[in-house]
Amino acid sequence: MSARILALLALADEAPEAEELAEYLADPEPDVRRTALTVLSEATEDWAHGSTQVAAAVLDPDPSVRATAVELLAELREVLVAGEEFTAALSQATAHTDPVVRAAAVGALWRHHRIAAEEAERHLADPDPGVRAEAVHGLVSLGVLCATPLDTAAGDPAPEVRIAVAGGLGTLGDPRGASALTELATDPDTAVAAAAFTALAETGCPPHAAALAAQALQQRDWQVREAAAKALAAAPPELGAAPLTAATRDPNLDVRKAAVRSLGHLAPDDPEVPAALRTATEDPDADVRAYARQALRRYPKPSER
Repeated sequence: MSARILALLALADEAPEAEELAEYLADPEPDVRRTALTVLSEATEDWAHGSTQVAAAVLDPDPSVRATAVELLAELREVLVAGEEFTAALSQATAHTDPVVRAAAVGALWRHHRIAAEEAERHLADPDPGVRAEAVHGLVSLGVLCATPLDTAAGDPAPEVRIAVAGGLGTLGDPRGASALTELATDPDTAVAAAAFTALAETGCPPHAAALAAQALQQRDWQVREAAAKALAAAPPELGAAPLTAATRDPNLDVRKAAVRSLGHLAPDDPEVPAALRTATEDPDADVRAYARQALRRYPKPSER
């Protein structure tokens, strides 16, 4: 271990200020700069200055130092102060040759509310899917719906980006997003389809999407079946009741749980639904039984009809 690192570690016991670590963060040796970042994260209380030092380290010429800075951007999110220098360093990093750095920079900018819609949209053209996914998250954080940018991203070749679009539309919960989600529900990648069906539970599940969800309850992938059951909670009751009733007998407990919970939201005027829920109160899984009992409270007992 070098003398510089030993001196740095000794300084760490004294809770150094960010300014005291500046010379170590500029040291010619990458190991010293990387250690200085770690000490900064653990000891400093001056986050107005320390945040700028972390952001600047994302531009370090050494990959290991940059990797440490990227990790700290995520770990220290709650304490970092997004001042002008912090924002300037990250904005510069969005054009870095390292895609990990670009993705971290875009992600930190939107999480600290330091990105505009136009800038986020520009990153949708980045060659790296991780950056494009962060750009989608940024647009969602700004409340940008599917008008043009998210519609474009919904057709992205990378499943990671399409999943981000589906999740984002679900977060926004705007019924206008249901059209794009209905398209994504037919995606050949099952993770994308599952994300789309899950999001439809938040935007509303119109008739065409409800028909797709009913079909998806027959798929082999249980995650897709579970998501489809969730989507049908927001479907017209006359379209969701029958497939959800059948799904209460699914071999997978997570699918049965989702089906029972969705029936509790629908409460349709269908005589088969209470019967299915009463059967579900004897399910082997305790959660399914509990949700079935809760759902039954929305239906009158036969003697009360």
